[in-house]
Amino acid sequence: MVRKPETKGFQAVQDDDMDLIHAMNELAAGIGMRPVEADETGGFTLLFDGVQEVSFAPDGDGTVFHAVVGGAERLDREGLLSLLEASLLGAGTGGAAFGLHRAAGEVVLWKRYGAFSGRADLERAIGVFLGQVLEWKGKLSAGDFDAPPAAEAPGPSAFGGSFLQV
Repeated sequence: MVRKPETKGFQAVQDDDMDLIHAMNELAAGIGMRPVEADETGGFTLLFDGVQEVSFAPDGDGTVFHAVVGGAERLDREGLLSLLEASLLGAGTGGAAFGLHRAAGEVVLWKRYGAFSGRADLERAIGVFLGQVLEWKGKLSAGDFDAPPAAEAPGPSAFGGSFLQV
């Protein structure tokens, strides 16, 4: 059963009926995937091409995207400073920011989006965020924080366009 969130966070600017779940289900239907079901908080997690989990959570009048990009155990002082520098006003992260989940020992990349104007707007946001997640996952894995950013962030279609709910 798909539950429509009771928050204004998923309301679209131009289409009153377009909420995040509806837009995500349109995207899923377009690539032959099953519908997305929100949890009790209105959020959900998707696995993109069996490679990367991205979670989506309502937040007031917006939506927070977040994903684990690496383990914190590999970060030394310079690595932490590099993450902080990249997070400064989102200059090195496409507007996203890093967080450290201390108990889990994970580095999380997150970004808050306002309302989406429709499926294309949501798809673009997912593509840009997923591109940043994969870029930073690679940088953290390699320990190479000075590598230049990717020329263009891949969209969901760059990964075969498939995702499934976790």
